[in-house]
Amino acid sequence: MTAITNIDQLPGSFPDPSSLSVFTDDEAVSIARTVAPQIVALLTSPEKDDFAQLFLAGAFWRDLVALSWTLRTFHPTSAITESVVPLIKRASIDCSSIRLDEAHVVAIPFPNGVSVVRAPFTFTTSSPSTQCTAAFKIVRLSTGHLKVLTVTTALHEVNSIPWRKFDLPAAFSPTVPTTLDVLVVGGGHAGLSIAAYLKALGVDFVVVEKQNAIGDSWSKRYDSTTLHTTRVFSGLPFVGFPSDYPQYIPAKLIANYYTDYVNKLHLPVYCGRECVSATWDASSDRWEVTLNDISGNQTIRVRTLVFATGIGGRFPLVPDLPGKDAFKGQVLHSIDYTSASRWAGKRVAIVGASTTACDVALDCVKAGVEVVTMIQRGATRIYPQEHITRVQARFWNDDIPVEVGDSMATEDPMVLSAALSSIVLKQLQNSYSPEFYAGLKNAGFIAAVDGSVHQQIYCRAGAHYPDIGACGAISRGEIQVKSDANIDRILPTAIAFSDNTRLDTDVIVYCTGFEKDARNTAAAIIGKDTANILEPVWGLDAEGEVRGCWRPSGHHRIWFHGGELQTMRYYGRFLAMQIAAEIAGVRPSPARAVNP
Repeated sequence: MTAITNIDQLPGSFPDPSSLSVFTDDEAVSIARTVAPQIVALLTSPEKDDFAQLFLAGAFWRDLVALSWTLRTFHPTSAITESVVPLIKRASIDCSSIRLDEAHVVAIPFPNGVSVVRAPFTFTTSSPSTQCTAAFKIVRLSTGHLKVLTVTTALHEVNSIPWRKFDLPAAFSPTVPTTLDVLVVGGGHAGLSIAAYLKALGVDFVVVEKQNAIGDSWSKRYDSTTLHTTRVFSGLPFVGFPSDYPQYIPAKLIANYYTDYVNKLHLPVYCGRECVSATWDASSDRWEVTLNDISGNQTIRVRTLVFATGIGGRFPLVPDLPGKDAFKGQVLHSIDYTSASRWAGKRVAIVGASTTACDVALDCVKAGVEVVTMIQRGATRIYPQEHITRVQARFWNDDIPVEVGDSMATEDPMVLSAALSSIVLKQLQNSYSPEFYAGLKNAGFIAAVDGSVHQQIYCRAGAHYPDIGACGAISRGEIQVKSDANIDRILPTAIAFSDNTRLDTDVIVYCTGFEKDARNTAAAIIGKDTANILEPVWGLDAEGEVRGCWRPSGHHRIWFHGGELQTMRYYGRFLAMQIAAEIAGVRPSPARAVNP
């Protein structure tokens, strides 16, 4: 499945605002009531003509497991009628169950001038028996006609697998049980988020983490590591970060939060256990898994594997540069970096110019490094941190329930969400101090200032930096930048460039990221042959949905969970319900895209 390289490649867009009229808050409910009968008919006995009458020609229908039992986006209306009608009929929606949630109907003025009424509905299906939601976003043409721009249907609960309150279970066995329904590999943010959902669904599971203590994935990072996203945005399900934590949380506090989280929710997390192999036994429909700890190996049998090891896997990328083995100074990848304090008075070259590189460079300045040089190999998307704060505060704050913010911000088709993100960031940029951007340019730093956050997260999986101070240091000359030539080779005490210049250095830090496909981590456990049948993990497919993550992977007993902190919280819920429904034998066949 080939990933798109730019969100602009995705089909579809907002309608021209000049073709629409604006809604007021006072009329939102009456608008929703007007279209409600047509929506009820659409959800119970859909006909192609119904879509043509009610939907814009360029409408979107995004389904989050409710109908397709995977993640799909259908566009335009002609594709919706071909694909969604049979899914609605298969689900068998109960007409009497459809309710307009009038209390949450709202008029939304988008920053691009498009005005919509968001009309949320609830409904139940009988095949299987579920509870679902449907958020319709309605526009009004200048002619006065009401049309649907987007629909997002989402699974809320499988009735035979209800969400449960967290109870206090008996103490866990000191060893991992020998038989399980689900083994979650990885006890970081991804592993804990899916663990919380699985426990709330009553699934028989454990989490294994190769580090010796929960939270080590953060506590062992470089000393200055701090979240670049806000406190409310970044928390785990059910129990967010404490309200007295700072807005941008340092790594040591994150580690403490993880420990408290496991204890409060009584999650079965086993640290110091590494999953070293898993062999599929088709005759028993189980995995035979080998775990390793200080006492040796343990073999367990598992129905389902969830890889929660991060979208980038575990393997650092270091460019294979001529002469790299001849360098006489210190060389390390950022995975091994902790502090710059030992380099005071030395010259440090940092290969890379994204978040980690900027953090390391700023550390070097504060530690008294004599010369800090960042080698930039391509443009870095820059966001002043206050811009990220303002954007995230619209949906994630202490006044809005986290679940509401997650849905409002994440439910729409990717191409539309990205378009709005780009517009908002551009508006903030235009009102920001021009000296900020001029200082970077004068220092030789190539700052990309256009485009959405979504482009960097889902298509690039990096190449951005929410500024927490490095940009100022670059503008002041405290961090030097080399961006006008490629690295030609590594010399014993320097780096040579294609423009015949050289940079003398004592230390080289490669902030060059990790392999971007978590299948590589899985392959080390399940074997290359099995990994080769899996879909690539991360990047966007042609519908704008994330590949291989939170959805069927290509093997019916392998799932992947990862991503940004908020997306793990939002999509982890849908992943857990798919897993639980499969275990219970009530999951319908997923309606997977053909050559997406």
